[in-house]
Amino acid sequence: MDPVSLTLAVLPLVGGALKTYGILHKKFKSVRHYSREIHRARKKVDQQRQFFRNEVHLLVRPALEDESILESMLDDFSHEMWCSTKLEDAIKKALKWNYTSCLEIIEEIGTLNTELEEQMRRFDVLEQQQQPGESLKEATRRLRGTIKIAWDSSKFTESVEALRSSNYDLRRLREHISELQQPTIKPQETKRQLSKEYGDCREIQRAANALHLALATAWASSAAPCAAVAPKHSVHLFANAKVRRIVYMDMIISCYGPAIPTQAQIRMTQLKAQSQLLDWIDLGLKSPPSSDDGHQKRRKVRFADDCTVTASTKPTEPPTQSLVTGSINPVNLSGRNLCTVIAQGRAQSPCLLPNNSPPCCLGFLDSCLEETYRHSLYHVTQSDKLDGVISMKQIVARPVEASLSIIDQLKLARSVATAVLKFHSTPWLNPYFVLSDLTFCGAESDLPKCLQMLYFTADFTGNRCSNPNASSINGIEPSIEHAKLQYGIRNITLWCLGAVLLQIGRWDWLDAPDDVVRVRKLSSQAFQLGPRYQQLTKRCLDCDFGYGEDLSKPRLQQAVYDSVVCELSDMIKGLDVNA
Repeated sequence: MDPVSLTLAVLPLVGGALKTYGILHKKFKSVRHYSREIHRARKKVDQQRQFFRNEVHLLVRPALEDESILESMLDDFSHEMWCSTKLEDAIKKALKWNYTSCLEIIEEIGTLNTELEEQMRRFDVLEQQQQPGESLKEATRRLRGTIKIAWDSSKFTESVEALRSSNYDLRRLREHISELQQPTIKPQETKRQLSKEYGDCREIQRAANALHLALATAWASSAAPCAAVAPKHSVHLFANAKVRRIVYMDMIISCYGPAIPTQAQIRMTQLKAQSQLLDWIDLGLKSPPSSDDGHQKRRKVRFADDCTVTASTKPTEPPTQSLVTGSINPVNLSGRNLCTVIAQGRAQSPCLLPNNSPPCCLGFLDSCLEETYRHSLYHVTQSDKLDGVISMKQIVARPVEASLSIIDQLKLARSVATAVLKFHSTPWLNPYFVLSDLTFCGAESDLPKCLQMLYFTADFTGNRCSNPNASSINGIEPSIEHAKLQYGIRNITLWCLGAVLLQIGRWDWLDAPDDVVRVRKLSSQAFQLGPRYQQLTKRCLDCDFGYGEDLSKPRLQQAVYDSVVCELSDMIKGLDVNA
């Protein structure tokens, strides 16, 4: 490579900058004991030196297949490859129209290094005063009290900040080049699927609210008003609710207490709820149109009150078969003892139903909030959902390498974020929740499968209903309001989601999740799951979506879905070869 080309090429400039960085490193190391200020200055220069070395490594790597040669170049500033025309051409080809910008940035870094080297020449007087056999380090310690060296700290700080800025520019340029080289992905099919999922979240939220009201009303109406000990009912509602024209929800119910007859006491009984707007039934209308293009046969079902509903033969879990069959005439359960009905269904269904037959319909409950829903309840046989119960806090306390892969961690984060969008502003999920409030059913030996079984719990006592964590939230409501005012928490539910995502990203639980300052400090540190995950976590903590702070507003919900759920989906797809 001729001398003129040497001044206009990236490689020689990089080699020269690395060489100057090396000289600065040795100089600072030798005189660092002159003063604390020089010692701190050495650390700052060494940091920028390492950043530059890393960026050069990543920048040259695509143009040089042999990694060992590249590492040798970085360790040897006189390596012949720094003057290789072939490698320079390969870099030029890789950088394309970014070559000139890259050249200018590296040239600026070299100039700044030269300026720093000039500033360090002030310490040459220490070398001149060295005694025979004395190292520069020893001479520096001996002379620091007798020789005063004029050191312009403000000029040095200015030079280091300029170096930092240039290194950052080089990093951004390299990242842009890498992103532009990635093939574009056609988003049409994914967008359609994710858009439907967002619509499903809103439908599930309304149906879950209505289901809670229906259960609360049923148990309140059957409770004895003068009972000394009120009956207790506990419902675990699984977050994996689905929408197939109708909302399908899985739940586990327990009824216990002295006020409930022995034959009506049930423990961990699985039911399916099929929730549909009653207006469609009363008007004789079909269910909302499906996104499917195919046409399916539909069966008409006549309920006990002589109302007609059309139900799809499309299934629930998995969607292969509808819960409703033409031979069933559901019973209105309003005014009946729901615990007794469930207990009878549990006792009879194994005998009455052959293998692979639809679940047994126990009847239906109606509820009316802003809309009127009909909830058909079905008893199902016991499944592996009941193999065990484990909280998220217990899971995160385990070593991550023995628990989940990175993809499974991202899937877990996505599952939690989606569940919050489905059940926020409902009695199933408190506005304030912590890691230990998230519970899963399943076997610990198969964590990836277990983590698909997230559920929320609501307890119903006598004629009252509550969330099991309601007492705790009532006690901290004043502190929540105080934290919102003092620390600027814009939305408590999104803050809690961000705190959970933070703990998943660090794979370490917080002993004080309400310590706002500590949470924010940790969110600014590096995440094992990368900067994209860190960014979406911080957006949740700060409610930084650009659409206010009221999560009941559809536009904010959509923004959270797009910025958190869709972003996690993209990260999973980028890592999962089977996606």
